[in-house]
Amino acid sequence: MRTRPLVLMVDDDVDTREMYAWSLEARGFDVLAAGTTSQGVELAQARRPDAIVTDFTLPGEDGLRLAERVRDLPGSAATPIVLVSGRAFVGDAGARASELFDRILLKPVLPDQLIGNVTAAMLDRAAARLLRQLDAVRTRAAAVPRTSDVSQILELVSEVAADGDTPAALVADDAAHYIGVNDAACALTGRSREELLSLHVWDLTPPRVLADGRKAWSQFVRAGTQSGAYVLTKPSGGEVEARFAALADILPGCHLSLLQSVPPALLPDGGA
Repeated sequence: MRTRPLVLMVDDDVDTREMYAWSLEARGFDVLAAGTTSQGVELAQARRPDAIVTDFTLPGEDGLRLAERVRDLPGSAATPIVLVSGRAFVGDAGARASELFDRILLKPVLPDQLIGNVTAAMLDRAAARLLRQLDAVRTRAAAVPRTSDVSQILELVSEVAADGDTPAALVADDAAHYIGVNDAACALTGRSREELLSLHVWDLTPPRVLADGRKAWSQFVRAGTQSGAYVLTKPSGGEVEARFAALADILPGCHLSLLQSVPPALLPDGGA
């Protein structure tokens, strides 16, 4: 499991690659480098980076073609891709570029600007993935006979996870008491299954945001869905930044939350 997000940098200018790579690494990323589209696609397939940054003008095939080829790779369709270009895209070319890239930056692009767009693209993709997974669980749960078996819901979470990337799943009852958790939830919170099942949502909520958390829970149960940023406390007292998507009444009186931790590199100032 990676502790630092991996960014693939595709640019035929060595100085540019090194400038961006140094800044990304200082922020908490690991960086792979490629000078051509073919090299970039090979590394994308072999290493499955968490994000890709590419120049538009490359030897042979350009950055648009690189994005097209990456999107066709198994498991890479949702990889965040940021284009750095010396030209603007309009008309049909602009529409196509918008389909392929999460962000399009016009040169000159300072390292901090690039990092800000890479982190935003990665967080947006992570949030969208959680929402897709939650919707897939809801669809599958609706297609099977109604049951009070929470373990079946947790099995559905594993089934819909892409490439084994199972999110943390916690099921709570109307009183906000946890009644079902998966292994990923134990890893995220630093607690055993038995400990989590003895706790309430409030026991994982930092005291400084407890009042807001209780209000958000009430709003969530009434509204039926909720998503966004969330902070959890660990047994040590430390905090875990996460993104979540939640669905009320996945079973009667049972509310499912899917969570994914946010690496320090994606937090403001690198989590400092």
